[in-house]
Amino acid sequence: MSLEEIKDLLKLINIEVYEEYTLLLFKQCDRSKSSKLEEHEIEEFCQLLMQRPELEEIFNYYSGEDQILAVREISNFLKEQKEVPSEENAVELIERFELNEKAKQNQLLTQDGFVMYMLSPDGNIFNHSHDLIYQDMGQPLSHYFISSSHNTYLMEDQLGGPSSTEAYIRALLRGCRCVELDCWDGANGEPVVYHGHTLTSKILFKDVVTAIRDYAFKVRLPGLERHWPRATFGVVL
Repeated sequence: MSLEEIKDLLKLINIEVYEEYTLLLFKQCDRSKSSKLEEHEIEEFCQLLMQRPELEEIFNYYSGEDQILAVREISNFLKEQKEVPSEENAVELIERFELNEKAKQNQLLTQDGFVMYMLSPDGNIFNHSHDLIYQDMGQPLSHYFISSSHNTYLMEDQLGGPSSTEAYIRALLRGCRCVELDCWDGANGEPVVYHGHTLTSKILFKDVVTAIRDYAFKVRLPGLERHWPRATFGVVL
């Protein structure tokens, strides 16, 4: 895969990475100096891209020098996280998330397995019983809090981060029904959206509303359609 193909792949799977960082990783993995990544080089690129230093730090704290979690150490971790610290639960986690078969056979959890566990729904603070709508959804719209997004246009911080229509697309595909557009006068009378009086980048208002038009109803919220029309959507200006 060439550098351009790698960039296209990242866009396809919706991973936002600075071009400079992509190029840095690409050069690091292109050990053959062929300007293309092949097989194991692509695998290494993906591994570097998915590094999670904060999870590695937690893993190192509980695993110690041997860099592996035994059943007892997993139980200690579960206990500190207010989970059920039983041996059965620790073994179950190994069976479900460990990628190395030898480690699994020896009831051990490697760093890769631990990261898989932490990034799974099991490691999510969100209560998954709320995935399904179980409340009374027959009331008027104004009786409910609707999934909303603040400063939707921002990809990063509120002072100097980039603005992007991609941020709107992500919010809408996650089910947001209320997004924010901070509108300002741009060059030649063209309205722009950005966090005013800051160093955040600007995007065209017309590009934002086009993205909203194209993605606002790609994701339907279960149980809502039978109560409210398709046009139920909010834009905060």
